[in-house]
Amino acid sequence: MRQTIREIEVNVAYRWFLGYSLTEKIPHFSTFNKNYERRFKNTDLFESIFREILARATKCGFVDSSNIYIDSTHIKASANKKKYTKVEVDIQAKHYQEKLEKEINEDRVKHGKSPLSEAKNEEVKKKKK
Repeated sequence: MRQTIREIEVNVAYRWFLGYSLTEKIPHFSTFNKNYERRFKNTDLFESIFREILARATKCGFVDSSNIYIDSTHIKASANKKKYTKVEVDIQAKHYQEKLEKEINEDRVKHGKSPLSEAKNEEVKKKKK
C-alpha cells in the first residue's frame, strides 16, 4: 500500500485516473489501508474483479494459456542431502574432442609449450541421484 501511494504521489497518470490534481495532497497510506480492511476484509471482491479482467483479456486474445509458468521461490524442495543412491551413467564423448586436442597441442608446440597430457576417458561415471 505504501508503494502504491508513492506511485500516486509522483505519477501523473495515477493522479488523473483517481481524480487528484497535481497540487492536491494524497491521503496517508493508513487511510487507504483502514478503508480497505473495513470494507473488503472478508470479501472476494478483488478476486472477482481479477477473474473478470482475466476472462475479458482471454476472450480478446491478450492471454495465451498454452504455456503456464509458476513462481516456485516459496515452494520447499523435497530434497534430503543424506538420502541418495549412486548410479552409473555413460559419458557421451564429444565428436570433435580428438581434433580439438590435436589443434591445441599443435598450437602449444608452435608457441614453445609442451603438449597437454591425454585426458583419461572413462566409459562410466558415478553420480548421486
